[in-house]
Amino acid sequence: MSSNPNPPDADADADAIREKRLARLAAFQQPRPSPTPTPDSSVPGTPTSSSAATTPTQPRPESRLLAAAAAASAPRTDVAATLKRAAPAALEDNRPSPTPVQKVPEGGLTVEEAWEDLKLGQIFRVALRPNPKASSSGYMVLEDLRKDLEDEMPPEEKDVKIARLSVQNLDQLILSICGVPGVVPMDHLVSAWRRSMDIQRKTPASKLDTEKIQILKEARRMCVNYMVCCITVPDMFGGAQEPVRLDERLVHDSENDRGLPQEVLQELVSKFDEEPELITSFQDAFKNLSAKVAEMNMSDNYKPYINALGRISHMKPLAEIFINLPEFLADAEPFKLEKAMLLGPFFRISPVQPDVAKQYFSNAKNQSAVVIRDATNALRMAMKAQQDQLAQIVTALCKASPSARSRVLEFFAKVLNANKKRAAINYDRQEVASDGFMLNITAVLTRLCEPFMDASFSKIDRIEVEYFRRNPKLDIKSETKLKASSEAESEEFYSHTLEGTNNFITEVFFLTVAAYHYGLSATESERDGLSKDIPEMERHLEKIEQDRNKWAGQPSALAILDRNIKKIKERLDKAIAYKYAQEVALFDNSVQASALLFMRYQMVWLLRLVDSTNQYPIQIPTLPLPEQPAPEFCHLPEYMVESIGNIMSFVALYTSDLLISTQLADLMVFSVTFFRSSTYIPKVTLKSKLVEIIYWGILPNSRGGTGFLAELIHGNRFVLQHLMHALMTFYIEIEKHYYDKFTVRFHISKIIQSIWPNQQYRDKLEHESDTNLDFFVRFVALLLNDVTYVLDHSLTALTEIRRLQDELEQMPSTLTAEQRAEKEKLLAKSERDATSYTQLGNETVIMVNLFTSAIPDSFVQPEIVTRLASMLDYNLEALVGPKCNSLRVRNPDKYRFNPKSLLGEITSIYVNLKGKEAFVEAIARDGRSYSHQTFEQAVGVLRRHNLKSQEDIEALVKLAMKVEETKRREEEEELELGEVPDEFTDPLMATLMEDPVILPISGITIDRQTIKAHLLSDATDPFNRTPLKIEDVVEDVALKAKINAWIAERKAAVKAEKVAGKMDIDG
Repeated sequence: MSSNPNPPDADADADAIREKRLARLAAFQQPRPSPTPTPDSSVPGTPTSSSAATTPTQPRPESRLLAAAAAASAPRTDVAATLKRAAPAALEDNRPSPTPVQKVPEGGLTVEEAWEDLKLGQIFRVALRPNPKASSSGYMVLEDLRKDLEDEMPPEEKDVKIARLSVQNLDQLILSICGVPGVVPMDHLVSAWRRSMDIQRKTPASKLDTEKIQILKEARRMCVNYMVCCITVPDMFGGAQEPVRLDERLVHDSENDRGLPQEVLQELVSKFDEEPELITSFQDAFKNLSAKVAEMNMSDNYKPYINALGRISHMKPLAEIFINLPEFLADAEPFKLEKAMLLGPFFRISPVQPDVAKQYFSNAKNQSAVVIRDATNALRMAMKAQQDQLAQIVTALCKASPSARSRVLEFFAKVLNANKKRAAINYDRQEVASDGFMLNITAVLTRLCEPFMDASFSKIDRIEVEYFRRNPKLDIKSETKLKASSEAESEEFYSHTLEGTNNFITEVFFLTVAAYHYGLSATESERDGLSKDIPEMERHLEKIEQDRNKWAGQPSALAILDRNIKKIKERLDKAIAYKYAQEVALFDNSVQASALLFMRYQMVWLLRLVDSTNQYPIQIPTLPLPEQPAPEFCHLPEYMVESIGNIMSFVALYTSDLLISTQLADLMVFSVTFFRSSTYIPKVTLKSKLVEIIYWGILPNSRGGTGFLAELIHGNRFVLQHLMHALMTFYIEIEKHYYDKFTVRFHISKIIQSIWPNQQYRDKLEHESDTNLDFFVRFVALLLNDVTYVLDHSLTALTEIRRLQDELEQMPSTLTAEQRAEKEKLLAKSERDATSYTQLGNETVIMVNLFTSAIPDSFVQPEIVTRLASMLDYNLEALVGPKCNSLRVRNPDKYRFNPKSLLGEITSIYVNLKGKEAFVEAIARDGRSYSHQTFEQAVGVLRRHNLKSQEDIEALVKLAMKVEETKRREEEEELELGEVPDEFTDPLMATLMEDPVILPISGITIDRQTIKAHLLSDATDPFNRTPLKIEDVVEDVALKAKINAWIAERKAAVKAEKVAGKMDIDG
């Protein structure tokens, strides 16, 4: 409260409010007609009505109550002087003791009056006169109240009866008790209410008639009425009574002395209409609860606050008050929302809070695995209990009313809309909500989805794709869409809003989709980032500590260095601890199982959306899908596909045992469908995660068994029919994405190797090469491009490694520290390059070997055979030619480099194509790398190391001889033709054109096979980069005729010369 005096008007208003409250207090105590007593069958000869009933008490005037209340607000010296409090003792046992003989009440009271006096004394723990029993039970003796009651007795009763406690004088009784110094009115009233309830519960029904029950009920009613006064008029009982803190009462268990019994809470709620100030008190209590939790973490005693929120949420009037507070949807910066919003702090409690991570996982590197495991399990159990309670609370709030449900959904939407940055590649963690908060948001939303996520998908059609066009709570304006050509197009689409409202299932589904994107998926990405950063930090720390001796002679510099080392260690320890805390949630089986359940539902919904029958999984989609997807699909946010890939990839990598067959089947159908119909999801990075999941699925598991997708890949009819084509389609599609394509193609290569033993897949491959030749040739061309590129870079990096290794070993004394550091840096880079390029090169060469063994004809098409021959010749020369010693690096296995194995694969490709004339001619025409000597050296290595069978070696020898014969023949023909005119020469290959065509835009004439080979890798005109298709070129008929005529003329001339020469010799 302010220390400044209130202005006169304020004091007047306060007095008016006080008078109003006191008047309302008086209204609580309006005289109630005494209940008609019933005969007590346990007491013979008892009159059918008590004296209390036959002589109704005169109603006390309102002024007496007001006077009593006013008197209670000042120190009651007379009461304090005469009050005699007995020594503290245990609560009296209220269980009635059977009495074999009925005693006659003392003081002229009837049995009913004596029972009422006794029970009210027990309830309120008071006595009107000193007695041994009161003293031993710790009762308050209210002699002033007794005198007041005696003064009020009619003259004819004073000589025959003693003053007693009754429901008619409960006002005076309660006011007298609450005015006693040291008494906390609210505590005493709650305890009295409990004792009244205990008496009614524990007294046998045969000994409780209607009048007695009414007495007990009236005592409780009066307790509740005065509790209202304690809450709304805290100063009415005088003294320095502190205001009643409802938040503190709610936090205590309902059975605790400081808590509020549930029935009391219900009674208080029932008085909201007549006591508006009571609503304000509850509003303040709710805000105080939230504020207290905002300063807690999972290590604190937060559970009573969650329990209190649970009680609130399950009482509809309280839930409505809670939901409709402005703070429930408070505005704040994203990182402040979890404290500013009323529900926020309750969702903030998590194992991933930094303070919790520090407490449980500090110095984790030096902790035993058992300690880490125990800490993880303890936090995991607490997290599960927390999320269970939050889910129950939110469900109860949603059930309070339609408006409450809408406010709850707005809470979730507000959180998600404010935290879009969490999905960015790089973001400042200080600007967004915490991981723990977002994980709890995701978990609770998933629980809301569980009722409609049944195995038969019976309610999936209630999820309406029109959600984002019908006043959605989620804002996706800034989100990239699946297939919108521009942001303007998407804005135009969503500018046409639809009438109606979104149903609850639709609302929750789309909120949960977003929550997984901004919550679980973002946290998994951050954890993966930490997994990469921590080793880098450790290497950096190690390097700095190694350099510490250099500064031994400079104390000031050494002190600075030590401070930096300390900071790095603290930062490293914090990062490790936080990673462990993240893994408490991310590696929890129940968290990931729930995520998989929802991801499956999300995949099925998307498949039904693109399938014309809308019947998946009852009916499998027909591929390929229609060329263009529906607009509703095109303008969905990308994260609807991205989160599926990210989350399922994480599970596949770390907790694959959780994957079940139905989820895997839907995953494969989903992946194959969108690989096969690639235009539906143009962004290749969205699909690359799906390839990664399949790759993890074909690898043997940690126990040496088959991968989790092995059985499905070889047994699912849909997968058998479409997977091969789908993989080839995506292999082609990713060509333009340099930073992604090598990883994706590595995965595809491994997948194809895995499925190769299955004859059905080989049949599919052969079918593609026969019926879809252009598609297959394009795939092969890119495959060969990759082999050429990665092997070239691999061998270059290995050569550089050899050079740097020699320099570091042979010249250690001549290198300065800086020079050595620079060379070590270059060596590390070359080692990384060699490892990645060699690994991909090995797999790609293996795939070429497999394909050429199965469908050799497809690899001798004019547009690719020259490229294939050049690639093989170049790498054969590198492995066994004059410079092969430059590849002899130390520890080649470190770089996945096995030259013998690579040589075996390359020579197998030669053998696979040995009978194809076009292949032989292509080798013979390779003037850059082909050498007969190289073939001889290769044969020698193969024989020396038994790398090939004798049959294969002989085949390679025969191939080399055939190539030599072809080469001699073609050289002779070339000599016969002589110098080729420039107009007949291909501008790219510098060879004689056989089938000249004119490019439509640049107007350049080029050989058809040359431009076809170019377009396989780059669909543009090589001379001006304009888009180009092979169908666009124009045959240059006139030039072709001139070339043919020139060739005929040259051959005729050569023939004539030979004839003339022969005639000269003969003559």
